[in-house]
Amino acid sequence: MRSPRLRRQPAPAPSRASDPAEPTEVFPVGKAVEVLPDEGAYRGAHLPAVVARFDPGLRSYAVEYDALAVSGASGRALPETVPASQVRPRPPPPSPAPHAEHAAVDALRDGAWWLGVALVGGGRADGKVAVRFPATREEAEFDLADVRPHLEWVAGEWRSPEDMETSKRTLYAKGTQIEVARLEADSVVAWFPAIVAKTIWKNNLLVEYPFWKGSELCNEIIDIKHIRPCPPRASVISFCVNDDVEGFQDDGWWPGKITEIHPKLTYTFKSATSGKKVQLHQNTLRLRYDWTDNQWKQVAQNLSGTKFTGGDRVEVSSDEEGFHGAWFQGTVVKSVGHKFLVEYDALKDDDETTPLKETIGEEHIRPSPPAIPVTNGFKVLDEIDAYTNDGWWVGVISEVLSNQKYKVYFKAYKEQDEFELEQLRRHCDWVGGRWIQASLALQM
Repeated sequence: MRSPRLRRQPAPAPSRASDPAEPTEVFPVGKAVEVLPDEGAYRGAHLPAVVARFDPGLRSYAVEYDALAVSGASGRALPETVPASQVRPRPPPPSPAPHAEHAAVDALRDGAWWLGVALVGGGRADGKVAVRFPATREEAEFDLADVRPHLEWVAGEWRSPEDMETSKRTLYAKGTQIEVARLEADSVVAWFPAIVAKTIWKNNLLVEYPFWKGSELCNEIIDIKHIRPCPPRASVISFCVNDDVEGFQDDGWWPGKITEIHPKLTYTFKSATSGKKVQLHQNTLRLRYDWTDNQWKQVAQNLSGTKFTGGDRVEVSSDEEGFHGAWFQGTVVKSVGHKFLVEYDALKDDDETTPLKETIGEEHIRPSPPAIPVTNGFKVLDEIDAYTNDGWWVGVISEVLSNQKYKVYFKAYKEQDEFELEQLRRHCDWVGGRWIQASLALQM
């Protein structure tokens, strides 16, 4: 049996009112409204205006601004055409109640209402309200009549920030460690460590500066466009001349370059902002990273291939079974193309008397690591190198027997042995032309 045919109903004609781009409300001529420009000097402001006419075909209004439009020959304000999506009614008159501390407010300046944050709750005796503008990082005082609670026009009704779920959405929760940009002539010149103390309406945060030594600023309300997460902190043991770095000075991290290398892990740092040179210890230096497209990108370094010449002290590794994780000390005799002839300190030739010489590929050779002082001994799980079997073998402290004696576990061989303090050194790796402590090297 043939199945019955269903009678199809003709599809309804599309309604212009169902188009999301079509304004759901048409404001009559003479209606007092506000315009929200999406570009130009007034982007983000609310401009008071009056509707002059509506063009349904272009979905736009001709409006006359209360205070901003250029006057024509008749002395009347010239109308400007704006998209209907940028027009909203004017909010209701505010209540006489004082603004709460850190409340989102609009302040009337230069004929426009600008979004800001009230700094102090309650009414002041002089009738003034202090407002912070997080986007521009400015502060100003206004008459109480020129400040109103901030409201959003959503689906045909007024909503306060407290009523909207998005008011607390932020990438940075309370207690998050961040860095805040310091600006000079609209350019970032330094980054200051800070902690998020409070999330405020939309993209605004109250931050505190834990390292700030000055008296004029210990916290600030800012837009998130002026902050970034804390960059990865590489445990760099040595820097190179011309490295792009940041040096910690005057409570912040300032970009610059390494110009000289000194003993005891000290470097000459040249500020990119002032051009001044100062000597800094490696603990107050870090490789420079830029926060781009929500990810960290290391600034390109001056890393040419490591070159060795006759007489250079080096260490050599091997891929042969039984030698993984070991480095053997030696001296470069000469370079042979992209390889190096090395004479070992402890390894002997077949006669067991003559120092062994081998030609080594550049992937198996590195400079001798820096001597890192061990002032307070080692702790359990510290990554170290232990000197045994004529070389330095990577291991982990498995037990502290005394300040001068430790047990070391060699994971690659599942063996454990005892060593004196002078037989141990801190483990570090030669990565990208610089010495890096083991924890970072493993992450990389």
